[in-house]
Amino acid sequence: MLDDSAYILIKKGDPDQLHKRKFLSKDAYTIGRRGTQFQPDIAFSSLYVSRKHALLQKMGELYAITDLQSKHGTQVNGVDVYDTPQLLRHGDHISLAKGAVELIFFAEGSELDATRELSLPMMQAASESPGLLINLERREIRLDGKRLHLTGKDMDLLMLLYQRANQAVSYEEIMVLIWPERLAGSDKTIPDVGKAEINALVYRLRKRLGRYGENVTTIPRYGYMWEMEEGG
Repeated sequence: MLDDSAYILIKKGDPDQLHKRKFLSKDAYTIGRRGTQFQPDIAFSSLYVSRKHALLQKMGELYAITDLQSKHGTQVNGVDVYDTPQLLRHGDHISLAKGAVELIFFAEGSELDATRELSLPMMQAASESPGLLINLERREIRLDGKRLHLTGKDMDLLMLLYQRANQAVSYEEIMVLIWPERLAGSDKTIPDVGKAEINALVYRLRKRLGRYGENVTTIPRYGYMWEMEEGG
């Protein structure tokens, strides 16, 4: 990826930082609480964030995050990160100190499904099997054994929701991740996308998924979530 194609979006932090983008042009960034003797590259004022909380570093063509033995921990998509670097994918949600700070990692031009493959637990791998099979790696959907062809935005939304299964995805995240082209050449941090446009996309996706469309759950006044049984 190009250096200027990766950045983090500050979803929650200091009031003057909200929805601002931090482009990643160096090989390493420290994340932590600002102070008089040490100033992290990406600094916050929350007392729950450690002085040296986490390290964001480039590993080859990818970025990874490592927890620096912080007091209240670091998570990626709700999973704890320790002192072993955790590779980041486009759209990953980073949480510091149990939500005191929330960041979203973006790597424009990369696929949401670049390194991960999952399928619903009740389905079999065989293409003839009934039910819904979602292959993130190949961006392939099979419904009752037949391949389901989805258009670009429909597929992007399904990939995003399914990759973040059982986690609510906000309207703002959907806007940025599904319509990144509307940010090109703009100083805005959120694309010019209305909720009616998002709702129309969700409605179309639900219709295409048939009886499985009900897995796309509305989170009132927040966004949407792909709901499935734990362990899948």
